[in-house]
Amino acid sequence: MSYEALNSRIMEMKDEILAGIQQNMRIESVRGEAQPDAPYGSGPKAALEDALELGRKLGFKVGQADKRIGWVEYGEGKEMVGVLGHVDVVPAGDTGWTYPAYGAEIHDGILWGRGCLDDKGPIIGSIYALKAIRDLNLPIDRRIRVIFGSDEECGSSCAAYYVENGYEMPTIGFTPDADFPVIFCEKGTTGIKGGSKVYDKGHIEVEYFGGGIADNVVIPTCKLIVKGDIKVAETEGITVTHENGKTIVEAVGRSAHGSTPHLGVNAAIHLLNAVKENEFGGEFQQLMEFLLKEIGTETNGESLGVHYVDEETGETTVNLGIVYYDGEETYFTLDVRYPKNADPKVVDDTLINHINSYTFDVLRKNNHKILYVPKDSELVTKLVHVYEEETGEHLEPLAIGGGTYAKKFPNMVAFGPVFPGEADVIHQPDEHVEVEKLLRALQITAAAMYELAKK
Repeated sequence: MSYEALNSRIMEMKDEILAGIQQNMRIESVRGEAQPDAPYGSGPKAALEDALELGRKLGFKVGQADKRIGWVEYGEGKEMVGVLGHVDVVPAGDTGWTYPAYGAEIHDGILWGRGCLDDKGPIIGSIYALKAIRDLNLPIDRRIRVIFGSDEECGSSCAAYYVENGYEMPTIGFTPDADFPVIFCEKGTTGIKGGSKVYDKGHIEVEYFGGGIADNVVIPTCKLIVKGDIKVAETEGITVTHENGKTIVEAVGRSAHGSTPHLGVNAAIHLLNAVKENEFGGEFQQLMEFLLKEIGTETNGESLGVHYVDEETGETTVNLGIVYYDGEETYFTLDVRYPKNADPKVVDDTLINHINSYTFDVLRKNNHKILYVPKDSELVTKLVHVYEEETGEHLEPLAIGGGTYAKKFPNMVAFGPVFPGEADVIHQPDEHVEVEKLLRALQITAAAMYELAKK
């Protein structure tokens, strides 16, 4: 069918949509310390309340589950279409922003700021897509519920809470938190934290070594503070200073999403390569050797023994997300994503064995099963059809390493908002999106919501 009326209604609301998105983007909704009325901290709570208030203002039914996840709903019927997104964000980091990370500024037709793509732009925009369907009085057989969590970036406990506490599950749906034309597979993941107490401080006393902002982000900057002088290789991106009898080494890399670590430069590995000629001894030596020998500049897990390749669903990726040493304790995190032909238990056992072969224990481990919806399923074929009708392009469904909310609900896949060929700026400094492309994505989202709501 033609979606001309829906497309036009979205464009008529352009200013209103952008204002709503910008308002939520200006909330620094990074997970913080839990409070009695804010399980993920004040920022995520404020963003959640803002989205709920928008739903109320637009005249929709709204609801929420213990201030963790909320929804805006329209329509009648026993069955429900779910559009699932989130209003929390990863930290902005300290460097690399052309415009303020939480300014939500528009310059030359581009919206800049954390969350414009991941995922405030798409999910706040979906509330307006729901309004477009209502304004046009389009006939639908299923209710449509736009659901927005506030802890997706730190493990999706909000969605787990929704499921575990018996809230209504969608019959069918999608999350606008990945790529077009549609994601039929999301790799299985293992998140693992290794580390130990520091019992041996070695020959060279390290006061501090640290970097990273999240498990699923390539480390953008890293710092090492050592008593006395050490050898440091002169390399681009490495800065050395001397203060009060200490050597301070700082490294600058390039951030990227943990599902595509090959697009980044890990600052921790870069720094360790610059100081590897020193014999530190003790636990720091163990940390350095593990990170350089078992990971290094690899991003496919080959040295860790977890490299798998599958023609349909891709290959393993490994991201080193956080490193820390302070003379009392040391730890690191790995974000490992593997294709359909990998055995999750074998992956876990292999990682644990490699970590334990050094002086480290496994301090934490979490897993997410692979999401695989056949390409010929009703859900995937309908979304591919919508994308083709809206753009004139017929493209094959995709398999990705990124994990989305779609894994939390049955019969759900990821759909948009990033168009093919667009640069990956999610989780990076200078996250941005062209306003016209964001609005185009919302037009496609509205059409998909409408099609899925018709039996």
